[in-house]
Amino acid sequence: MSNTLFLSYPLNDKAFGYGNGDRFKISQVRDMCCGDTSNNTVFEMPTHYGTHLDFPYHFSSAGKKSTDYSATDFIYHQVGIIDVEAKNVTDYLIKNQDLEIEHINSNVELLFIKTGFCNKRYTDEYWEFGFGFHPETASYLKQHFPNLKAIAFDLISMNSYQQRETGREAHKQYLIENDILIIEEVDLTQVTSQTKFKEVIVAPLMLDKADGAPVTIIAKTA
Repeated sequence: MSNTLFLSYPLNDKAFGYGNGDRFKISQVRDMCCGDTSNNTVFEMPTHYGTHLDFPYHFSSAGKKSTDYSATDFIYHQVGIIDVEAKNVTDYLIKNQDLEIEHINSNVELLFIKTGFCNKRYTDEYWEFGFGFHPETASYLKQHFPNLKAIAFDLISMNSYQQRETGREAHKQYLIENDILIIEEVDLTQVTSQTKFKEVIVAPLMLDKADGAPVTIIAKTA
């Protein structure tokens, strides 16, 4: 029996921004309780907040932007998941040896990486001491999975706040050098290494020529 899940977080002002930065803001501008004919709200947010996607333009002025992709680029049928043993991660950086890839189909297009930080989302540890990715992992994954289009993980960013310079280089290695999209702050609380995915849709907010965008992720599991 299949199951359909949201793997993205609802937007609210309770979640941290990267580096404890700007958050989602929402306000009600019309209220039926106050005599208005409808309820209406307005919101303001960074494009890189909550569950969101990084496009190559985020780290390269010549990189592809949101509107350089077609709808089919965000539908995945070959999907894998890796559980990272947090106790083995050193210097806040996930490295090649932390990624157990032997059980993953070589045709994978989307790779979920679960660290367990999704369970710490509303704690200071989540933004300040979360893991990031070592730049070496980009070519490592692309070499083993030549069809890989995107990785998605339960960290606030690929860039650990404790290793910011290294994290910037990791973004470039994924987005520019290996043409792998980055999906950050994914809700993997309902997912385990045993989860079998039938289809995953990553639907970005349709911003024109953007460097990043919030996404809604819908996954159908077996």
